Amino acid sequence: MVSRALIFFLSILIISCQSKSPVENISTAEATPFALSDAQFQRLDGSEFGVAAEQKTYTVLHFWATWCKPCLAEFPELKAALPRLQSDSVAFFLATEEDLDQIRAFEEKRNFGLEFLHLKKGTLADFEVHALPTTLVIDRQGKVVYRHMGQLNWQEVTSIEDLISQKP
Repeated sequence: MVSRALIFFLSILIISCQSKSPVENISTAEATPFALSDAQFQRLDGSEFGVAAEQKTYTVLHFWATWCKPCLAEFPELKAALPRLQSDSVAFFLATEEDLDQIRAFEEKRNFGLEFLHLKKGTLADFEVHALPTTLVIDRQGKVVYRHMGQLNWQEVTSIEDLISQKP
């Protein structure tokens, strides 16, 4: 029998990594699909850029937050995996909705050495992200071909194609 304390702990853990963005309740008929090309990102230096899915075979969007413990635990493995995952055909973005000053302060304090981005135009809800961390792989046509909510074991990911083939 599972103890009440364990159930309480698991409930708190799950709630703590839920997206803090409001999710609007609109019908599918009223919704306009949000395309990757609609998103606007901002680097820590303040420069802004957009992403077109057709530029790369795959675009990986890894959504995280400074307050998300599983996100923090995942960063060292993710940093080690990036050299083998990024290529001419794969773009990799670590994005959060948090404001730029908060992201800068976070990186200065933690010094993970990753290129963290601010999702300037678009929301987590636009990408149907409701828990963090969440990793999306988007193909050249802009279709999400892989979605993983929660922490990934990046040491086991040999390539993005390998990750896609392991669809949960």
